[in-house]
Amino acid sequence: MSATLARPLARRVIGLPDPVENTTALPVPEGVIDAAYEALDKGHTHYTDRPGILPLRTQIVNALNQQYALDLNPDAVTITCGATEARFVALKQLAPAGSTVLHTGKSDALQAAAQLIGVKLTKTTKHPENVSLVYLTPKDDPAKISAWCAQAVTLGWWVLWDVSGGLTGHFHPARLDALAPQVITVGSFSNALPGWRVGWMAGSKAATKLRAYKQSMTICTTSVSQWAALGLEDN
Repeated sequence: MSATLARPLARRVIGLPDPVENTTALPVPEGVIDAAYEALDKGHTHYTDRPGILPLRTQIVNALNQQYALDLNPDAVTITCGATEARFVALKQLAPAGSTVLHTGKSDALQAAAQLIGVKLTKTTKHPENVSLVYLTPKDDPAKISAWCAQAVTLGWWVLWDVSGGLTGHFHPARLDALAPQVITVGSFSNALPGWRVGWMAGSKAATKLRAYKQSMTICTTSVSQWAALGLEDN
């Protein structure tokens, strides 16, 4: 039986895209190094709370609320091992195998997760009844964002709003009251801290469910990395 169960997974793993490595060595901001040293000196070397450390979650919601005029609180945030884990958790829990994930542009960020989970990536709404989740970023076409958010309200699609490239613009799907419970925002600190593996997911009525699944995989994001990310606030 184990051999039979392994075959579908093996086929999905074989089909995974080759990883793209960031070969650009960026200097780590001085404040981050100082924050990491301070965390080590204070003994922050064990597991953190399941959602992640409160100061970092507070920093994230403050930035989101200020940029997009939202009203999130720190309890809505879970710190993840980079945005990659956040995307995987969202797709795994909200996009059933065999369903379709809608996206407007390049799907590189989703390909591996979609391959493992067994969902189809598409750029068209030809079969909207099979769509479970819409993946959008602030850089996508505003007209397409608006149209698909309207459909998400009507058809009950989840919306994965990816700001891992930075908090830009002022529109956010969660500003639509009817859609806010279905919107999961994901982001990361990878632009400033490549390799430190600190990302996050915030919001939606599925926040507790997503947090529990993340914990079942990695328990919590590395403590020192979380405290170090606080050093970015002063840079």
